[in-house]
Amino acid sequence: MGNKTGAQVIVDTLVDAGVKHVFGIVSIHNMPIVDAISQNDAISMVTARNEQSATHMADGYARAKGALGVALGSTGPGTTNMVTGIYESAYASSRVLVITGQAETTFYGKGKGYVHEAENQKPMLETVARTVASPSYVDDIAPMLTEVIDSIHRGRPQPGAMEVPIDLQYATTSTEPTASTVTNSVAPSAENLGQAIDVLKKANKRVILAGGGISTAEAANALQAFAELIDAPVITTAHGKGAIASDHPLHLGPVLMSRPVLETVNEADVLIAIGTRFQAGVAGNQIKITLPSLVHIDLDPRTINLNFTAEVGVVADAKSALTALAAADIEKGDAQYREKLQALATETREQTLERIGPDHTTALNAVSKYMTPESFFVRDNTIPGYHWGNGLLPISNPRGYIYPTSGAIGPGLPLGIGVSIATGQKTIIMHGDGGFMFHVGELATAAQYKAPIVIIIFNDSGYGVLRGLQHNQFEGRFNETELNTPDFVQLAESMNVKGLHADNADELEARLAEAMDIDGPVLINLNVHNMIPVKGVVTAPGK
Repeated sequence: MGNKTGAQVIVDTLVDAGVKHVFGIVSIHNMPIVDAISQNDAISMVTARNEQSATHMADGYARAKGALGVALGSTGPGTTNMVTGIYESAYASSRVLVITGQAETTFYGKGKGYVHEAENQKPMLETVARTVASPSYVDDIAPMLTEVIDSIHRGRPQPGAMEVPIDLQYATTSTEPTASTVTNSVAPSAENLGQAIDVLKKANKRVILAGGGISTAEAANALQAFAELIDAPVITTAHGKGAIASDHPLHLGPVLMSRPVLETVNEADVLIAIGTRFQAGVAGNQIKITLPSLVHIDLDPRTINLNFTAEVGVVADAKSALTALAAADIEKGDAQYREKLQALATETREQTLERIGPDHTTALNAVSKYMTPESFFVRDNTIPGYHWGNGLLPISNPRGYIYPTSGAIGPGLPLGIGVSIATGQKTIIMHGDGGFMFHVGELATAAQYKAPIVIIIFNDSGYGVLRGLQHNQFEGRFNETELNTPDFVQLAESMNVKGLHADNADELEARLAEAMDIDGPVLINLNVHNMIPVKGVVTAPGK
């Protein structure tokens, strides 16, 4: 095969791992990698405007494809920018690989003030990534990168990183890439599986709680088969939204925060929790589950008994465990109990519709028209996202509901760009005006690559979620939550993105229909000041 540069080995390894796109910014400390990408027809680079954005794009790409998402940055300031994106991908159990440059090996660790010098870059990355590699020789690049990719895919997916000194990127080696062989398939032990089956057979009132592990393991079909076998209703976490189709009779959705639903769940004989760590907001200190029995299935053994004590803990990927359970001889459960939970879930949705009011219901209906079984929807952390995106928006794609799981404000736009490039599908992104400004420069990226996205900015001229919290906690005082926002339509047009304005909720449907027929990125500015607010939400000081 002949000698190859370290940069070429990196790119060949990525191609062998199935990577089609790399998101990043070119730098003097990664130019050989960028050049190697340009010389390989199997892979291409998407140039972002900020390394944090690039990492979020790789994250969105990874979540939508269920595959490896790759971000490329420079050493030092480029890498520090990427930490937030790695942090979010770790929260979301997303398969993200970050590759950065590093000072030449002859300067590394000597503190000579080399440009972009980052002596503690590796330990910094280790605070947010599971595995971080730092080769000292060009022959180390192939095996080290393969091990990082293996680590990303091993067990519960977690991000990984590798820094590569610039001289090693130029150096040549005869070492060939080694393909990753790690699989996420982990079968349950016969003992644990048998214990779980025994508990389920003794139980009559059964409830399933499905988390993000369903999409990670591509277990949606197995979940549906198991739920139908035992006739159990399926509650999802927000991250598990889409685990079972929203129009399936057993689908209840993310309703565990409803007090009547929770009280009835506590009457169950058993809760079967699959692919969830009971993240705060789903449980934590906000929910008290007092079940007689919990069967907890998760790929990560550390999540078992983390927040709730399980009668049976099953360490396995969701697909393997559910397939085995669906093959067991388990009779259907209590139909009256299931019907009671279904009725309460319906009542919860009706109460939510009443709470969000007519204008947000109109916005919900406008967006819902485009939620097909193949659709992907991305939201930032926004008032409509919390109030009706999580619960009411119909999602039937197991990977189709993507949001900042860490609670971060701002990643929505780059996450959505990554999703659209991964899928080639028109992707709707819900944003608030405050969060949108965090990554506003990525409008230029969307325009450059004609990303098929439709951004709906719910513009209330401030940080709406924080505004409400301040109003309730500080005697009605507002501090630093009112923002001077630009004319988003003109801003979009200045970056070659089509800009549209909806002055109220009624106009949104027409603007959205127009946007869905336009090639490339489109931005819709929705004037929330002309909408009846969600009950209990403060839209502006004094209102």
